[in-house]
Amino acid sequence: MDSRTIRVGDTGLDQLIQWLKQTGQPQTLEALTERYLAILRTLTGTEENNT
Repeated sequence: MDSRTIRVGDTGLDQLIQWLKQTGQPQTLEALTERYLAILRTLTGTEENNT
């Protein structure tokens, strides 16, 4: 991860809340965590290697 791509103060919580509202139903902690990690990966410009 390149630290130059991180924007201080941009935590992605607003995106997580928007997603949660769009689902219209309660989500498990696991689903919230997976979604939040995906948002953070997008914000930092990294991709997970599934090898």
